[in-house]
Amino acid sequence: MRIMLAVDDNPYSLDLVNEVSKIIFNTWADITIVGIDASSNAKSGQPDDLIRLLLEYRDTLLSSYKQDDECPYSRSSIEKIVEKRKGVYEGYVEGGLKECKIVARQGTVYKEILKQANEDETDLIILGCNKKSGCQWDKHDVPLKVVNNALCSVLVVKENKAPDNIVCCLDHDKITQDSLELINQMATVYNAELKVVGISDGDVLKSKVEKTMQQLFEYYTHRNITSWLEVVDRSILFAFINQAAQKDLVALWVGANSFLNRIFPHERVSHLLKNSYSSLLFLR
Repeated sequence: MRIMLAVDDNPYSLDLVNEVSKIIFNTWADITIVGIDASSNAKSGQPDDLIRLLLEYRDTLLSSYKQDDECPYSRSSIEKIVEKRKGVYEGYVEGGLKECKIVARQGTVYKEILKQANEDETDLIILGCNKKSGCQWDKHDVPLKVVNNALCSVLVVKENKAPDNIVCCLDHDKITQDSLELINQMATVYNAELKVVGISDGDVLKSKVEKTMQQLFEYYTHRNITSWLEVVDRSILFAFINQAAQKDLVALWVGANSFLNRIFPHERVSHLLKNSYSSLLFLR
């Protein structure tokens, strides 16, 4: 598994690094910490201030491992930054069981984040924001554009706190194994109970949804994850999710073939990002 942390110099990014340490401790993922220099006067040379910030975030992340034998990453300092091509600078050290590298890029923030994710074949992008700023990065809708355009799953961390519950809305017949495993990881990391929400359209899909949900219940029970099942009619789904997102981590399956994409068009995703207090996981 490869995880990307997309960060900037705002406090929510430091909160994000502290929160993500819980996730990587459990997953042993390869990690990329990426930052973007989007200043209009960005020089063609190495963005030293950004690189120093990324190195500090890396040190903070690795410091969450109290014992050397627990850490799958090399603790050696990154002393060499390589310009892979114009506007892309990478630093890493060899020797760990897993990779933890930094990448500084120059350009439009959300586009460069997505480019790096595609180049690394990232499985999960994690980035932070806060409700006070409307989940924007310096007055730009970076999280929203990443969520709407990423090819992989995206976790938007809203606050540095552990949820008691994970509310998961899964398309009843388009669930991928990767999505199920990612939810499994999140439930384990936070020691959270899982509420699996099936979506029906009146009585049309109810029996099929209930059958699928029973299979999911057995899947998670086998993995010692406490789960609850609930069927919600699609006519009230947005209101249901909006309420849950005020206190619980909400996971939505929004893969290319999911009908949740029709229920949650971009403006509704934007509303969730701007108004929820809790983190949101968009699964693909």
